[in-house]
Amino acid sequence: MRYYCPRCWKDFSKDHDICPHCGLNIKDFWAKKDRVEKLIIALNHPEGSTRLRAAWLLGKEKDKRALPYLIEACNREDDLYLIRECIKAIGSIGGDEAKKFLLKMRDHPASMIKDEVEIALSNLRD
Repeated sequence: MRYYCPRCWKDFSKDHDICPHCGLNIKDFWAKKDRVEKLIIALNHPEGSTRLRAAWLLGKEKDKRALPYLIEACNREDDLYLIRECIKAIGSIGGDEAKKFLLKMRDHPASMIKDEVEIALSNLRD
């Protein structure tokens, strides 16, 4: 089992209340966050599978606070599977900001992303 600091993302083999690298009070940090905030933070986790699960769960939560972070993840990531999961989440959350971003993503070079964008836009219309 590995533990990570949510500020510096250094990992350690045992759980710490205070990050031994940057000094963050990890226990207090997490105690002040709700579920959606924790998932938003997890979009920056160093492990790709954790980022993927966070995007998927944010889509299930459908909380509009996540939109700018999901959009940011799409813009910075190279991992097509993560981008696709973020697109799904953005489509699930919906709204004008989501639609505007999805329309821009229609020009993505990867067909799997373009296909997911069309599905998300179709779901927004329903």
